[in-house]
Amino acid sequence: MGKRKKTSFSSEYSKVEQVQEYYSDSEDSLNSYYSHMVSEGSAPAKFVGYSLEEINKELKERKDTLDRMCSLELLASVEARLRIDYLVRGQDKLKDNFSRKIREIYDAKGNRASLVDDILHTWKKENPSHKARLDNLGKALDYRNWLAHGRYWMPKKHPHVNQYDYFAIYSLAVDILSNLELVEA
Repeated sequence: MGKRKKTSFSSEYSKVEQVQEYYSDSEDSLNSYYSHMVSEGSAPAKFVGYSLEEINKELKERKDTLDRMCSLELLASVEARLRIDYLVRGQDKLKDNFSRKIREIYDAKGNRASLVDDILHTWKKENPSHKARLDNLGKALDYRNWLAHGRYWMPKKHPHVNQYDYFAIYSLAVDILSNLELVEA
């Protein structure tokens, strides 16, 4: 077999800590902005004529948007780490049995391996102690797909997407990244 072509990795993917810091700063900023209007009575022109109920409704909408955006960013971060692990194991000649299984997939599919059907499936099969957390990640990816594709339909096939929010995704991301032995480039 010829030499494996190495994938060049960027440093552009977010770290969980960075997303958490952004979320916290943004939520604090939203709370401060909207509460200042109420307590000081000095609202920007946009809010002239708004009732307190309308201001609180808009604050909730902004926080819901922040929740969804940061959930997507966290799941993208977890996917990046899993794919980096997959590519390193597939391209390097690591000697452990798990890396050999990943290399078989890499040899057949290269960079086109499915996150769920190939990578997560192999993790669950070869490391059954992680099955529950990886099943939860699979469900969270359904939530990500629903968000990323516009949220325009009722998720009847995946009603579990309604159980996710930023804090559930954050907990899952920390659990995955703390417990899986992921190799890095």
